[in-house]
Amino acid sequence: MSKDGHRHIYGTESLHEDVEWRAQVSARRLDGSGSAPKRLDKWLWLVGVITTVASITVLLMALEPSAFNYLAAFVLLGSMGLLAFTSASRALSFSARYEESVLYAEKVQRSYRSLRQVVTTAMDLRDDVTGGHSDRVVGLSLELGHRLGLVEERLHHLEWAAFLHDIGKVRVDEGILTKPGPLDAGEWGEMQQHPYFSHSILRQVEYLREAAEIVYCHHERYDGMGYPRGLRGAEIPLEARIFSVADAYDAMVSPRPYRQTLNHEQAVQEILRHGGTQFDPQVVAAFAKWVVSAGGESARSVVEEEAERLPLGLPQPDRARWT
Repeated sequence: MSKDGHRHIYGTESLHEDVEWRAQVSARRLDGSGSAPKRLDKWLWLVGVITTVASITVLLMALEPSAFNYLAAFVLLGSMGLLAFTSASRALSFSARYEESVLYAEKVQRSYRSLRQVVTTAMDLRDDVTGGHSDRVVGLSLELGHRLGLVEERLHHLEWAAFLHDIGKVRVDEGILTKPGPLDAGEWGEMQQHPYFSHSILRQVEYLREAAEIVYCHHERYDGMGYPRGLRGAEIPLEARIFSVADAYDAMVSPRPYRQTLNHEQAVQEILRHGGTQFDPQVVAAFAKWVVSAGGESARSVVEEEAERLPLGLPQPDRARWT
């Protein structure tokens, strides 16, 4: 099963909807709050002038009539008014700059997402055998990440890693990617280089450096028998341990020229049986809960049967959380 995962998102509609939603939010900000600082600025100055004049009038009425008292009152209240107006203007200016920076950040993010879609489309055109694989893996990876309590920032890195994990395959010979049979030792060695190539490409973009580390580790195994560095257990980033389950599941249920496609129940059984060896038991438990919540009596039966088997290396507490 592990080689199926090595050789080898939900659909692109969700990505397009997300981009459109963010664009609408930005448009609303520009139409509404973008002009608010100017309106607020005008009224704030007007209120400030009225307040200052009223304060001077009240103070002068309380003072004994003398030129010195009047001059001191004007200087004091004038200074206070100037300080208040200056502070308000700076606050409004800061607010406007902050709004602009938020809109710019959203624009950059939309650009990155558009570029990401272009890259994945190009990858699918080169390797039409695995077309749509990255989109589906993104959906399942984020589902498992939510179930395991990842914060928004880590989910963001996981999403990018899942989308671009196979970008290093541009350095792998096309004949190897589409070979309808087992790879020989040389071909397998070349295939095992693609996580390194993916990492080398992504780490050049500062925005993607965290995702690059996840991609570098997505073929490591929980028992330390994976590649390219032979990491084990907690040495592997949690995001990579999550992603490896989603990646392997989708590879098994998708058509490949070099092996028979498994159905959903068979793939679920393979994932559960390799918890504690190839896969992190904690992630396998989240995967089992996802299977049960997704529905289907046959899949639920598979989970219940495997929960009674004591899979190799999978502790009882983790198995107890499957259902």
